[in-house]
Amino acid sequence: MEALQTILARYMDRAEFESEIARASCWSFRPALEDMYVARCGPSMARHMARAATVNAVLTLAAIGFDRSNSLEVFAAAWPWRCLAAMLCAGVAMFGFRSRDGGRTGLAYGIAVLAIMASIEFAGVAAPPATQENYMLAAIILFAVCLAAVPIPFVAGLMTCLIGAILHPLLPVLYGAGTSHLFSDSIIGSAASLTILLVIRKNEIGRRRRFLETLRYELAATELSLMNRELLRLSNTDALTGLPNRRFFEAEAARLCAERGNRSIGAILMDVDHFKKYNDAAGHIAGDVCLRTVAQALAGKAREDGVSIVRYGGEEFAAMIPANTPSELETLCEGLKNAVANIKLSHPGLPGQNVSISIGLAWRDELADEPQSLLEEADRALYDAKAAGRNCISWPRAATPSPSIIPVQGVSGVTPNVHS
Repeated sequence: MEALQTILARYMDRAEFESEIARASCWSFRPALEDMYVARCGPSMARHMARAATVNAVLTLAAIGFDRSNSLEVFAAAWPWRCLAAMLCAGVAMFGFRSRDGGRTGLAYGIAVLAIMASIEFAGVAAPPATQENYMLAAIILFAVCLAAVPIPFVAGLMTCLIGAILHPLLPVLYGAGTSHLFSDSIIGSAASLTILLVIRKNEIGRRRRFLETLRYELAATELSLMNRELLRLSNTDALTGLPNRRFFEAEAARLCAERGNRSIGAILMDVDHFKKYNDAAGHIAGDVCLRTVAQALAGKAREDGVSIVRYGGEEFAAMIPANTPSELETLCEGLKNAVANIKLSHPGLPGQNVSISIGLAWRDELADEPQSLLEEADRALYDAKAAGRNCISWPRAATPSPSIIPVQGVSGVTPNVHS
């Protein structure tokens, strides 16, 4: 995710990223994208070359026995070179399986392929004249197959092909075969190397295009995930106060009760005192400012205690929290009430008084039913607090549920400023 976010930050302009796909070449991407390509594709390329090197090592060792069919002299002359090539291939295989760097593995693999070609051409020089051309042809064919059939990086492939084009005609001369075939071997080696290089280039472009297409799909999926996450946050947030809304509260309350089973839990309902008078005296705009101020005070205090406060509706706020004892719950509510009192926000409808809140509490040592029953108890307690003169904390006394708590269905993104 972090890497994708880095690329998203680098390619905020979608057109710029699409132009990168359109211009994909075998050389390189822009720095941030090139680093990501190397990190993603390097290990896979190294493993493929390691597997190919393993096969080459086995075949090279097996070829030593096949030389016996020509003559013992050929076998005696060629087997040390065959063994050296096999050991190089085995070394590349071990390095490739442990490496995450496709570039270095590609260079090592190219050296191993050149060693295989050199060992075959040495055997061809030592073989009878009738079979020398077969060995030379086998050397160049195996050289081509080893490079074209594996995902070798273009730079490593370029260096290997250049060295191969030079060595193919020179090796027979160095082995003492003379210069009679130097010109023809030079043409064959150069043509084969150029053809192989074009194949490597095509494969590299294909790999880079597939990487970009995969990345484009991943970026689209990441953007969609971020958008869905933001939409979920907005649907669970009250736009006026910035607090979680009632939809979020009901879902979290149900989850909390389900997770805690029969363990103790507490519910809190808070109401801004005489908020209708505040609206009537100062207007709805000022009432909205009042609600935001109270919400910030409650949220700040709640964060200190590890509690989440939500806007339950209108001027009401709520919380449902794990509480081991009623005294813990009451202490928390005392802090919330004091947090609102400490902002000393004047109440225009009650001259000489500040804005305050009333709080209703409910606590259950065991909650076997739905959390709605606990909220109804807290609502009855809130009515008791209002009846007791407001700006206080109350526990429920009535035994019968109050019909005032009605479950809300659907999304509640913005709760209206309701008078009470």
